[in-house]
Amino acid sequence: MTRSVVIVGGGFGGVGAAIRLTQQGYDVTVFEKAPRLGGVWHHNEYPGAACDIASHLYEFSFAPNPNWSRRFAPQEEIQAYIDQLAKRFGVADRVHLNTEVTSAVWDSTAAQWVVTTDAGEHRTDVLVAACGQLQIPSIPPLVGLESFAGPAFHTARWQREATLTGRRVGVIGSGCSAIQVVPAIQPDVDHLDVFQRSPGWTLPKGDRAYSRAQQWRFRRFPVLQRLSRRSLYWQQEIFTLAMTKYGFLRKLVAPVSKRQITKAIADPELQAKVMPTDEIGCKRIMLTDAWYPALTQANVDVVTERIREVVPDGIVTADGQHHPLDVLVLATGFKSHEFVAPMEITGAGGRRLSEEWEDVPKAYLGLSVPGFPNMFLLYGPNTNGGTGSVVVTLEACIEHVVAAMKQMDERSATTIHVTRQAAETFDLELRTALAKTVWHTGCSNWYVDESGNDPNQWPWQWSRFKRRTATLEPGAYAFTA
Repeated sequence: MTRSVVIVGGGFGGVGAAIRLTQQGYDVTVFEKAPRLGGVWHHNEYPGAACDIASHLYEFSFAPNPNWSRRFAPQEEIQAYIDQLAKRFGVADRVHLNTEVTSAVWDSTAAQWVVTTDAGEHRTDVLVAACGQLQIPSIPPLVGLESFAGPAFHTARWQREATLTGRRVGVIGSGCSAIQVVPAIQPDVDHLDVFQRSPGWTLPKGDRAYSRAQQWRFRRFPVLQRLSRRSLYWQQEIFTLAMTKYGFLRKLVAPVSKRQITKAIADPELQAKVMPTDEIGCKRIMLTDAWYPALTQANVDVVTERIREVVPDGIVTADGQHHPLDVLVLATGFKSHEFVAPMEITGAGGRRLSEEWEDVPKAYLGLSVPGFPNMFLLYGPNTNGGTGSVVVTLEACIEHVVAAMKQMDERSATTIHVTRQAAETFDLELRTALAKTVWHTGCSNWYVDESGNDPNQWPWQWSRFKRRTATLEPGAYAFTA
């Protein structure tokens, strides 16, 4: 009998897993709550949205795209790439769009997951949660936010119908989304206030368009694209060492970032506002060529005073100043520690995943949780990095799932589950290594919670992750017939 798999999520992870598992002969069903595939690249449609990892590394190795228009692909091309993958590899008809999974309960008698969606119930042998880490927008608890009279929305829920041309716009945040959206909308708005809590480190992006001749060469000689990908990969690996092991490498990068600020901004007061003071790399280093020039424009102000309250016609800061606004944009990131929320997963013995993760989300290699048999997470806890491509990580995760299911087939096993000893040994190794990384040098970032726990970051090079996920480590998993 063909083993069945339910995949929750239709982004890079979900579509990639559907392709590889279908190729292995499994019966795959994908549930995606949005009206189209793409995941984060469907939801983040704000002006200027693009990847900050070079295109040739931000694709699956089994499906290179020689037609990227730019070195750093824009949002609409990435979303289209995911959609085309599903069609090209014949898994589009396995996807149920506009279908949200509300819960999944392990039935130990039948050795199956009972998956409940808003369209009905579904049983499956294996559950793969490909929900991602950046799926739920983080809305700051600003006093009076609901009173704002004009359009107010998160960058990940961009309101296309909102008119920005000739309006007074406020952008809250100065992170990865803000540095893209602000330069994109600045030429059109009447005035733009950027409300910054703390400045982040940046480096030049070096984005450029690929010419038709270059695209033709990538199509005609695929080895050129493979070489480009390999070069990009090892560049990222060197940056990863700087974040995790060799701090002196960061000291070589910091002057480049500072020079980017002083070269673009002549005003000493504005320089001081945007000059970071924390350890470079503690927050995600952002790539941009347009952020600082945009901040120097006559219609832009950088506001560093704390926001006291939102009023119907603007924002009042702690110094009592009123900033009149017509539109409010929240570039405030995501609830990155809520990996499968709002879906509720109940494993063996009726234990909920939310209970297992009460202190901090944990998973063996970011993939498997003790007490939750036949379940795998893609882009789960501690599979993010300060550098590197999430798509490369996802592909490694997917291959681990394939390897696990092949082991089940070879053993004629009904269930597979990670042992608690393996999970605890890995977690101790992980936490020990994390404490030595740049992300724990004292800044405020989206990786570390209020208690100092870090459920997001991988503290080693990604080549190590690929090695450890390529096969099943002896004794890590237990099987039952």
